[in-house]
Amino acid sequence: MENTGNYITELVLLSVSIAVFASYTSLLIAQRMLQNSSGKQRTLWAVTGSIVFGSGVWSMHFVAMLAFDMNMVVTYNPYLLSLSIISAVLASFGTFFAINRFSGDWRFLFFASPFLAVGVLSMHYVGMEAMQMNAEIIYDRGLVTLSALIAFGASTAALYIFSLQEKNDSKNNILVMGGSSVLMGAAISGMHYTGMASATYEMKEPLGEPAAEAAINQGVLGYFIGVIFLVILFCLVIVIYYNRKMEAAHKNYSLSSKIHKSIIKSANDAIIIADKEGTILSWNKAAEKIFGYTSEEIIKQPLTTIMPEKYRSAHERGLAEYLNTRKKTVTNQTVQLEGLHKTEGVFPVELSLSAVHEQRDVYFTGIIRDISERVSHEKRISELVYKDDLTKLPNRRMLHDHLSMSLQQAAKNNTSVSILFLDLNRFKSINDLYGHNMGDELLKSLTERLKTLLPSEAILSRNSGDEFVIVYPEATSYQVSSFTRNIAQALGSPFLLREFKIYTSLAIGVSTYPEDGEIADELIKNADMAMYQAKKKGDNIACFFTESMNEEVSRKTLLEIGLQQAHESGELTLYYQPQVNTNTGEVIGMEALLRWEHSELGRISPAEFIPLAEESKLIIPIGEWVLKEACKQFREWLDEGYELGHVAVNISSVQFQNRELPEVIGKILEETQLLPEYVELEITESVVQNTKEAIPIMKELKQMGVKLSLDDFGTGYSSLKYLKDFPLDTLKIDKSFIQTVHESEKDQAVIDTIIKMGNRLALNVIAEGVETSGQLDYLKERQCLYYQGFLFSKPISKEDVQRLLFKGRVS
Repeated sequence: MENTGNYITELVLLSVSIAVFASYTSLLIAQRMLQNSSGKQRTLWAVTGSIVFGSGVWSMHFVAMLAFDMNMVVTYNPYLLSLSIISAVLASFGTFFAINRFSGDWRFLFFASPFLAVGVLSMHYVGMEAMQMNAEIIYDRGLVTLSALIAFGASTAALYIFSLQEKNDSKNNILVMGGSSVLMGAAISGMHYTGMASATYEMKEPLGEPAAEAAINQGVLGYFIGVIFLVILFCLVIVIYYNRKMEAAHKNYSLSSKIHKSIIKSANDAIIIADKEGTILSWNKAAEKIFGYTSEEIIKQPLTTIMPEKYRSAHERGLAEYLNTRKKTVTNQTVQLEGLHKTEGVFPVELSLSAVHEQRDVYFTGIIRDISERVSHEKRISELVYKDDLTKLPNRRMLHDHLSMSLQQAAKNNTSVSILFLDLNRFKSINDLYGHNMGDELLKSLTERLKTLLPSEAILSRNSGDEFVIVYPEATSYQVSSFTRNIAQALGSPFLLREFKIYTSLAIGVSTYPEDGEIADELIKNADMAMYQAKKKGDNIACFFTESMNEEVSRKTLLEIGLQQAHESGELTLYYQPQVNTNTGEVIGMEALLRWEHSELGRISPAEFIPLAEESKLIIPIGEWVLKEACKQFREWLDEGYELGHVAVNISSVQFQNRELPEVIGKILEETQLLPEYVELEITESVVQNTKEAIPIMKELKQMGVKLSLDDFGTGYSSLKYLKDFPLDTLKIDKSFIQTVHESEKDQAVIDTIIKMGNRLALNVIAEGVETSGQLDYLKERQCLYYQGFLFSKPISKEDVQRLLFKGRVS
């Protein structure tokens, strides 16, 4: 007898609802699994989704079976019931595995659709076999085949919908997923009810109770399904909550990601991402500009492609050490390295490196800046600070730094250091004659020539102007002497600059650590002193420093300082030496002579302090004071009734170079009320060698009425042209000829010639340094009318002059 049975509408709707709820929950889980999940999270979502989907499909199946009222007692075999549950869950797990592994790939549907269909069909028909009742199930093969086709179609549709969730992030996500869930639930329900329709139930004879065996009755099964349904609903609530939270996070992440990508794209620095193998994964526009490679050329290439050869082994070794270290940290410090451009070679870069750990993977992000321009500026600044701009040699600052380090090393190793101070002779004349550009070219050529002679351990620097300093460590005195001879020999050849041959020479001073000093400044100063001694001796001469040089310079420095205040403090005074008529013994004039009584050193010779005054230009104010004081005193003597012809005052070459000298003399004469004819200015031959400048000044002085005397005639570059062209009044024979007049016939010839020439030119002739009566008699015989010297009087003070003149007047 056939049992057709009836469906309970409420339970049928419940079964469909379970299928829809299970599908919706599974879609949410699939979405969470595919979006923004790490490896562990994906596995957890896959397991959860498999259980929810499998349990939902199974629950829908048995609720639908309970909805079929067969008018008989039905129980269920627990083993087959469990097997049906396992079939559903395994099919669901296989589905989620395929989604996780092959989503977006054709292999996804090829692998998962049949697997899911077989699993669902197994669950359905194994569940049917779990029914224990007094009836035999007979299947219609056509409907069974149709149910299988529906199962395959439903599985394919469900998996396709799953695959869409990875890309579905629109605001209408809930509506789309709701519709998808209804479609999936209806397809699953359709498969089930088609399978149910394929079965007919033939009642067994005799009718009675089912056999006593392990069984689960429908009431227990109903409770079990109810619990599963509640679990599905609970999972649904959790997933919806988590979904909202993740959507907010995803929205923020999406915004952050867009900002991040925008920053990377627009950054001026190269931003490069590489994996733990050192393979480049990301390459922005700035990296293309800095390194010359496009993204297509460099992506998946090793980082060593943009590294110079010298860094590659260190990079590979450091990467291996980092990956083998348990505690992996990257200190985000910035280091300066070099990069390798595709075509332009090596250039300096600045690198900031960081690491991101993703499970067992490590990703490195490098921010790289091209610092070529900055390095170039720093190099230029360093050159300005430490290099001479003209010769590119180390300058004074770098010289001191290097010398200080050399001295520290020498003190540590108990060795010596020699300092050579070089000064170019007559460099000012070359500048004046050829121009400063030619002078610069000479310094550069000299630098190159000196470099060829320089020992490998020595350093050449430009101190200033035409001064150079060489630091020569661990050199013996023989090596230094040999080196200076090589320099002198090299300078024997002229410098060919433009169309000119320029000859020059050096003066070289040498000091040695530790004998001549222990600090840089002291050694350079002492070498400088030795250089000045060498300059006095001639061209291409080298002098080694001695302590006597230091004493000489110390005294010179003390005198230079004291001279500045000497005339203000009353240390400078005037002495006067009478000029006398050779025949009558009458005093005809006075020569004013400057004397310095130093408060500590005593009387200083004019031969010592006059050159210092000329070097420091102090001779100009001092010379004015001398002239004014001499004129003032001579005016007083005239006012007192003493009959004198003139007062003679020496004029320095420095004073004579001053074009305002006539004006200064005119003001002094006006202030002292002294007539010009009473003043005789004594000049030396060195003053008038530059005739173009000297003659106009001399003529202007003569027009004022001032007398001019040529001092020390015969000792310098004497020329008869002076006597012809210059408006002179007096010639003075130098004392060096007078003192040897009885010993040298040549000196006699010079004296005789000067006297005769002076008389023929109507010039007064005065002999200096007359100390014996024999010398005076010789001058009388040669008709030299005037003389001065110790025979009559040494230079005396103004008070002694008054006594001398008073005595002469009385007598």
